[in-house]
Amino acid sequence: MESISKEKCLITRDSEGKLLPIEVILESLPDKPHAKIIPLTKGYFNKIVNEPNSEDEILRTHIIEPSFTEEEFVNIKPAMYGAFKMAILSLTTDVSQSEIQNSTTRALLDSIEEKKKNTEMSKD
Repeated sequence: MESISKEKCLITRDSEGKLLPIEVILESLPDKPHAKIIPLTKGYFNKIVNEPNSEDEILRTHIIEPSFTEEEFVNIKPAMYGAFKMAILSLTTDVSQSEIQNSTTRALLDSIEEKKKNTEMSKD
């Protein structure tokens, strides 16, 4: 059995501790454009799960490139909003964008919780 590296487990940060953006492909869009986003930390992930109204705030701060003004963000097309959301969730949870696209958010979260329980049970 191969051991996992520490680097695979950690979110990448710069020397000042700031999260580094990661270039991703927005797979749900026809031309598969690239964007730079910051993955969610555990705290932000829990916030988006427990406070659905926090999505806009979180997406505003985690989409790095292209950058949007507050006014522009309000006018993002729904397909683009969904593509950014999927990319951020995919990067954060290590679940592919296609899996996220083909399932409901609730089913995805249930799956993650189940994996956590199984992992915790296997440690005991």
